[in-house]
Amino acid sequence: MCDGLGATLFFGAAAELARGADRVAIEPVWDRDVLLGPRSPGRVEAPVGDYLREKGRHPYDDEEDRAFVREFFHVREEWLDRLKALLSEKCGQRFTTFEALGAFIWRAKVKVSDIPGDETVKFSYSANIRKVLKPPLPVGYWGNGCVPIYVQLTARDLLEKPIWEIAELIRKSKRNASDEYVRSYIDFQEAHRREGVSAGKNVSGFTDWRHLGHSTVDFGWGGPANVLPLSRKLLGSNEACFFLPCSEAGVGDPSAGFRVLVNLKDKCLCGFREEMEKLGQMEFGFA
Repeated sequence: MCDGLGATLFFGAAAELARGADRVAIEPVWDRDVLLGPRSPGRVEAPVGDYLREKGRHPYDDEEDRAFVREFFHVREEWLDRLKALLSEKCGQRFTTFEALGAFIWRAKVKVSDIPGDETVKFSYSANIRKVLKPPLPVGYWGNGCVPIYVQLTARDLLEKPIWEIAELIRKSKRNASDEYVRSYIDFQEAHRREGVSAGKNVSGFTDWRHLGHSTVDFGWGGPANVLPLSRKLLGSNEACFFLPCSEAGVGDPSAGFRVLVNLKDKCLCGFREEMEKLGQMEFGFA
């Protein structure tokens, strides 16, 4: 129905009315079939099929019978600053928190999952397309305004490549978010709607909720004490990772960092905790 930004628009409008407003500040826009409908005739000119190859497979089927757990990890800004500084020293590139921490967590999750080295693993995340489209989506559009972007490697390559190369792959993948990629993605989904498509197994979904505005929604008694997802399923992944905002009503200093919610198989939790402890000790696995 909608993505994170769309949900914030919806909740924000409901909160305005709850606080006594006669009308909402941003008029809601739907028109999904017009703004994001498939083309006629449909065509796929962007490399969407390179990542969505497995037709007829439900994206969450393989993992349903396995035990999953979720755990929160507090990530301090000083750890991230040190990680990004070291990555910059190694390759001369500057990385965002999402790129640097995403690369670290992705590799850590695959490392503790015992995935065969020749199997493909994928990093998936949602790209905001509201300003990418031509013309851009209206400000009040509260439907789904994002598409999944993928980075894929063999498990062996992911574990053997320097982490700054992984972060660079994530950064470069953002270039795929174009008007043609979005239109091709929609047309590809429409063409294969009956049999369904999937990115396959070994998909690690990532999303950053820190700047969506969830933590500032106020129905009249202040912001929420916590912001967290109900489901672990995201972007074809059973093991989604969420970068969560510090709530304005919560306890603690937002400048001290933020929380990361990680979903993973129960058997992998102890090993993953050890990898996250290395982050806290600023032992990143390279000199």
